[in-house]
Amino acid sequence: MTEKILTRLRLLRRASAQTSAAANLDGSEQPGVFSINPNSECTWKRGDWAIYRKSKRSKVPGPRASSVKPNLKGETYNYVVQKFWMVDEVHSDGTLTMRTTRGKTHRVSADDPNLSRPSWFARLRWRERFVAIESQFGKSTYAA
Repeated sequence: MTEKILTRLRLLRRASAQTSAAANLDGSEQPGVFSINPNSECTWKRGDWAIYRKSKRSKVPGPRASSVKPNLKGETYNYVVQKFWMVDEVHSDGTLTMRTTRGKTHRVSADDPNLSRPSWFARLRWRERFVAIESQFGKSTYAA
């Protein structure tokens, strides 16, 4: 059921991205910035903070696990963990290269439903996680 909903959301986002790209005929697109809809604040730039909700499976969920559900046979659990990443590079095909605290990189679609911008409260609450990435790899566009 949730897969059907997520698939429909992805199709709607792709359709809105295509219509906004067709509507932007004057070529005023900035290089290095990706926007799904020019009227929304959904642009990603290098150095932006992001929270990614990653689903995992193991026998023992960690302390930051949320939405913990046992599998059918009961030996492992499915759960979600929030990952705190920083945008390292914006690609023209609508994907982002994200940098983790330990230096790993992940390539994620900009319209991924698991990817979100941190709210002002999340930026304040998890500031040390984002600052750790900044101190190792560069400055961000947020000032917390």
